[in-house]
Amino acid sequence: MSDTTAISSNQSRALTRFTMDTRGLSAVLALIVLAGCQTSTEPRSKPQNLLAPAQSQPLVIKKYEQSNNADWANWRERMQPLFSQARSLVERETGVDLSDVKLNIANDRSITAEVSHETKRLVNSQFNNRNFANKFLDSVMSGQKGTYAALYATRTGEVMVSQPLMQSYQRSLPNEGEVQESAILALLIHELVHAADDKRYRIHENRDLNFRASFAQSAAFEGHAQWVTRNICGKANCLSGLEALDEFMFGRRNPPNKLTQPVQAISRNVLEYSYVEGERFITNLAQRPNGAKLINDLLSNPPQDPIQILDPASYPNTEREQRNQQLLSASKSLNHPWLDSPWTSVQTSPLKGVNLRTDPTRRNAAVDGFTRLITSMVAMQLYNQSEPSFAPIELTVLKTESVATAKLFGKTLHENTRLKGAHLQRADDLVKVANNAGSLEPALLYMTKEASENGLTYYTLIGVSGLHVVQISGLGENEGLFVDYIDQLLVKLSAIHRASL
Repeated sequence: MSDTTAISSNQSRALTRFTMDTRGLSAVLALIVLAGCQTSTEPRSKPQNLLAPAQSQPLVIKKYEQSNNADWANWRERMQPLFSQARSLVERETGVDLSDVKLNIANDRSITAEVSHETKRLVNSQFNNRNFANKFLDSVMSGQKGTYAALYATRTGEVMVSQPLMQSYQRSLPNEGEVQESAILALLIHELVHAADDKRYRIHENRDLNFRASFAQSAAFEGHAQWVTRNICGKANCLSGLEALDEFMFGRRNPPNKLTQPVQAISRNVLEYSYVEGERFITNLAQRPNGAKLINDLLSNPPQDPIQILDPASYPNTEREQRNQQLLSASKSLNHPWLDSPWTSVQTSPLKGVNLRTDPTRRNAAVDGFTRLITSMVAMQLYNQSEPSFAPIELTVLKTESVATAKLFGKTLHENTRLKGAHLQRADDLVKVANNAGSLEPALLYMTKEASENGLTYYTLIGVSGLHVVQISGLGENEGLFVDYIDQLLVKLSAIHRASL
């Protein structure tokens, strides 16, 4: 087995079947709508098609016994002086005047209302049916209450701090005055960096209103806030507080809940992608000879592609994004019922998160797969706006560096659909994807069927043609529309590829 094939196999095993209903976007929206420190998200009902999360402890707030942190019993009164200190530190580091940014110690209801206000702007940009958009928004927001420790609200120009979660945060800290104070200070610095970035780069006004771009941009902005906070704390002796904040968000001290661990791992991965991978990305840019300019360009015009965050050495990878746009355009230019009203398509992230920082070898193999073996990759969701309760059709399209890699990805993706109760079927026993004129071998199509409710079947189809792999999944009465869509798309992608040769 060649080195390339070995790496491909390692990476392809990291891609698994995934169904995202509207709740599935809540973890993403939690990060991209506002700049804030979030701690958990609403469980979803099915696993995701993304980098398979490593086994990890769930991201929950541990209920600690009341400690002897008596000095922090009046933490509300102590917050304002720390906020003023944090604001001065951020102003000195960034050169941005933050005198008009205020502190608001808020309840969960007011924070949720602010998140909902901003989320509505993003959701309304995706759907032209207002009734559907409103129900989608309600579904997304149903799991957001009580998950934000702090956030910067552009609309009101204030750092909103959750009183209930801040009390939990304080109780989670060691009974050491210096660490307690540094931990609160680090959190406030992080949010004030968001305020400074928003004032300088007009992030709120200029951000792209689609789920795919927003996911990448959340990593750029959260990563920059973490990087600047670390620089400030290095000078202000609050690095112990930054470590405490990391432990609060990503701590592994709680035993896993067997029922919710996969869901919580996914939510945790989304957070780690934005905070951990985002900071790693910024740190790498800063170390390049023109690092300051690169970071300025990044925050002025952040990338569209979430995978760019995993590959700082290639930034700005405009050629990859051009290939991504080709895949997106092809996926939406077919003659198919799912692309006509009342259906609508939205771009989503093909990568929902990574949880690999404690396993560098596995991370390196995964990143190599996404950035080298896969030369472009996009995802979409197709929604029937006349049926708000229906889950979307899920679509992932990728282009690989070789035909052999594409075939390996297709085969392994198909094998990864071996869920309990699923029926595996080689689709060439039933129907074939159209052969590509002039190709040396016919396209491949794999299909998995799972019985579902109301007489429907859950289909997962993986098609391979040349360098391209398409995965499509969702509920249907039969496989006809799925096969037709994947057939048309593979033919179009193959024609585009031949034209480029």
